[in-house]
Amino acid sequence: MWHTSRGDRTLVGDEAALIGRAIDELVSALVMRIHDDFEEEASDCSTGISVYDSCTASQRIALLHQVASFLLCETTEPLPLTALTDATVAALFVEVRDQVAIEIRLGRQPRTVSPRGLDKTTQTSDQHPPESWRELVLLAHQACFDCRYDCVDADDEVVVFDQECAELPEWELLINELSESILWDRDFELAEGFLDLDPGVSKHRRRLLGIDDHYFSAVPNDPDTDSVFDLADQAYRITRAKPR
Repeated sequence: MWHTSRGDRTLVGDEAALIGRAIDELVSALVMRIHDDFEEEASDCSTGISVYDSCTASQRIALLHQVASFLLCETTEPLPLTALTDATVAALFVEVRDQVAIEIRLGRQPRTVSPRGLDKTTQTSDQHPPESWRELVLLAHQACFDCRYDCVDADDEVVVFDQECAELPEWELLINELSESILWDRDFELAEGFLDLDPGVSKHRRRLLGIDDHYFSAVPNDPDTDSVFDLADQAYRITRAKPR
């Protein structure tokens, strides 16, 4: 269970499938990095989210396992939000965006996806697993916002989102909306600005911004080499158990 901007919830169905695949991709890249040279630097796996990228490869795998365990699994209580966990969630959506961009650049075409609820013959992703990242994004957005892409506009024209759209900004809009359905804000981006502040000043600023006292002070789990592969395997079991 996760304390999202839309309430405490566990991702299910198409939304879980998208996030699960993003976790799987990031974990796999980090595991490969560790296997290749057994070093903890992973600059080639950077996402542009500094709080997340500043962690070692092992720490990032631990964070991804933690996010998978709470965002995709039922728990009695949601995980307390910190700059680290929020940054990890943000990194997942960067991965989604990057994968969509790669798919477009390579010219891969998604299969046709019918809008949900059109008729009884419409297939769900559980019946026909999505193959492309754009399909995953579209199905997750439809499920998350309970919307259809055959809506009628003010001029009585049918509006259909083109699933073969090769315009990345169009997909970024959907991805950003999906990220905002989980993240409350982007306070994690302020982390560096709080590091060297006087404790009194830092506390005052956090109160002004409505940020929890422990939000920036949490430290990542730092598993040893043996433990990190166990965490990766556990993350795979969670993400690969979700419908594709």
